[in-house]
Amino acid sequence: MNLRIPLSIVCASGLVGCSTSSSNSPSATSYALEVPCSDLPDNVYKDPGALPAEKGAILKCAPYKVFSKAELEAVARSGEAESSPDAGNGTPGYSGRPFTSGATVYRVLYRTERGDPNNTPGYSSALVFIPDTPRAAQSPIVVASHGSRGQAAKCAPSKDDPAGAYVQGDFVRQVYPLVGMGYAVIAPDLAGYANYGATGNPPSTYGSVADVGKSTLDGARALKKLIGKSLLDKVVLTGHSQGGDTALGALALQSSYASELTIAAVTVYSPLWISLRANGAFLLVPDSYPMTTSPIPKVIAWYLYTHGELIDGPGHGVDVFAQAKQLGVKNFVDNDCWAASYPDLNAMGNSANELLDPGFVSDISVAAGVTGNCSGATDQPRCQKWLDRFRADWPHITNAAAQVPLLSLYGGKDTTMTPDLAACVFDRYKADQLNYKVCFDPAGSHGSILSVRADYVADWIAAKTLGGADPGACPNDEKALTDDAGAPVPCNKLLPPD
Repeated sequence: MNLRIPLSIVCASGLVGCSTSSSNSPSATSYALEVPCSDLPDNVYKDPGALPAEKGAILKCAPYKVFSKAELEAVARSGEAESSPDAGNGTPGYSGRPFTSGATVYRVLYRTERGDPNNTPGYSSALVFIPDTPRAAQSPIVVASHGSRGQAAKCAPSKDDPAGAYVQGDFVRQVYPLVGMGYAVIAPDLAGYANYGATGNPPSTYGSVADVGKSTLDGARALKKLIGKSLLDKVVLTGHSQGGDTALGALALQSSYASELTIAAVTVYSPLWISLRANGAFLLVPDSYPMTTSPIPKVIAWYLYTHGELIDGPGHGVDVFAQAKQLGVKNFVDNDCWAASYPDLNAMGNSANELLDPGFVSDISVAAGVTGNCSGATDQPRCQKWLDRFRADWPHITNAAAQVPLLSLYGGKDTTMTPDLAACVFDRYKADQLNYKVCFDPAGSHGSILSVRADYVADWIAAKTLGGADPGACPNDEKALTDDAGAPVPCNKLLPPD
């Protein structure tokens, strides 16, 4: 059925971003919800009870916010001052052309499946943005994947918790311009964030294709159930940083998990699409990745702990960590979001190596970074288990998926995905013979590439899904990724193959 939600309900309890002007009422939108939506926003994160069999089924739906066009655009254009304690790098706000639409925003919970050996049923929370002035009578299904935020409940982007403020601007500048240009968008938190810590609900895994890829593809199914009559049978996957890895992983997974979906286009900003064996190889050179200044130790901790909890079972997230550090690592995963510093983790050691069992460090660092096998490991089964996981989380994109149009955006001043790492991403595209296009901005940073290219992305999506005009070539492609002498930047030689 079509259910129009009264504005008085949407704006209940003084929700931030609500407007009382009639032009922003859900009744003004031509995209009508087709499921009931009357839960309270905070109830979306609670235990959903027995799960239905259907993937993508809507379990809970809550009216959350209403943005006028001006309000939505103002939030997107607001940058982050260098001096702000919550700013990443003084990132500028969206700088593209004016928005054409406001939006009604909903919090939803939908059924998905986890990436454990039993394919356990699960659920993911998400934000859904419905434009009040759609770009077309029917739009593609746009699924937006967030970057690294931390794995704790409060880090979920849909909660907009102050604890996640350090990277919330990146999420806003990825998603809001798409909505402001008239697309309906679902932005999954991924399974594990809602009802965090409940029995049978392990944390979201950092970088596990089998886990986050399913949440992403089921997000497409969920949006179709919400407003199916307003949507085309075309899916667009988009993601920033770790979200780029999520989007590309979902593309690789689609044929086996959601074959009825048609992936029409993929757009990724500074994707972390590199060999996951690096999680072990980095342990060979701990002094290069100090705990106090490098994000690498945090990523390694998130990756190892969350994979252990999901795949090996409850309580096994700490198995590869030194016994004296296990409680501290668990507290870090349960409580810390991506931030400028992590005093609790910093107090436990100078590098990721000091968090881990020494035998594991010795075995996996050599296997991941040097030999590519566990023949010399003291604990070969444990070593092989993790080496297999690293490889599974950087799948090759093959067959029909390799032909899907891919737009990859990158900035030459990126200090997170440095140019030598970006070169590895482009090398992998070439090796898999993907149908890709690189949009390179020499002055762009990890965050500002979103600010300066979001309207181009919106037009490129329209060209691939709506018959819109092609936005044309970018000023530069990957050939402009050169060093000071003008030579092409090579892939980081420390990253292992696969």
